[in-house]
Formats: sequence, C-alpha cells, structure tokens
Amino acid sequence: MKIPLIYFALIFTLFSCSTSESTMVANSIVGKWDWVQSSGGITGETTTPSSTNKSMSVEISKSEVKTYENGNLTTTESYSIQAKESIFGEKKPMLVYLSGKPSQSFSVEGAKLFLSDECYDCYQIEYVKQ
Repeated sequence: MKIPLIYFALIFTLFSCSTSESTMVANSIVGKWDWVQSSGGITGETTTPSSTNKSMSVEISKSEVKTYENGNLTTTESYSIQAKESIFGEKKPMLVYLSGKPSQSFSVEGAKLFLSDECYDCYQIEYVKQ
C-alpha cells in the first residue's frame, strides 16, 4: 500500500509543477521589441525604420501592449491571449485587445516577433527583441 501512495505523491508533484502551454506562449512575447519592418496593405508595400524615418517599438507585459514611436508612448492596450481561428487558416494564438481593436495572431522565432493583423489587406509586422 505504501508504494502506490509514493507513486501517487510523485505524479501529483510532477503535474503540479508543470508550466501550462498558454503560460509559456504568454511568456514568449513578454519584453521589449524593436520594429524591423511591416509588409502588406493593398499595395503589398514594405516599410522599415529607414524608409519612414521612424523608430518604433512595443513593450509587452502579461496584460498590456505599449507602443512607442520615436521614443514617445503612443498607445497602451490591454489584451488577453486566446487561441482563435485565423483568417489565414487554423487556430493560432492571438492578442485579443479589450478595446475592440482587431486581434493580431503572433509567432516568436528565436529573437523575432511576428504580429499579423487579422484582416484582409492588413500588415505583418516584424520585431526583434531588445
């Protein structure tokens, strides 16, 4: 009887210490990110800091996204992360803004963050972690 109790205690301990997938996804985007480029729109254009003479960055916490242009805070948006059906197909993790701003699907690849506006003829924005 003691052996099954030991196994139960061990299994309970292992599962109670695990990090959920949604927590890992949320933690992957937390930080400060510098804008590299945006592409899309009706014309399919690509813009960069040098082509616009603007520096832009985002600071993402676990509950807010702060956007900066040329070092000045321009917006603060509260958000949640939800897995939703993307207009590009399949379920993807998304920043769902509490203000009603259109959601953005996202992915993190190494030190790069990609945000994709969830609307047709919108933009994909690439950032690099500071």
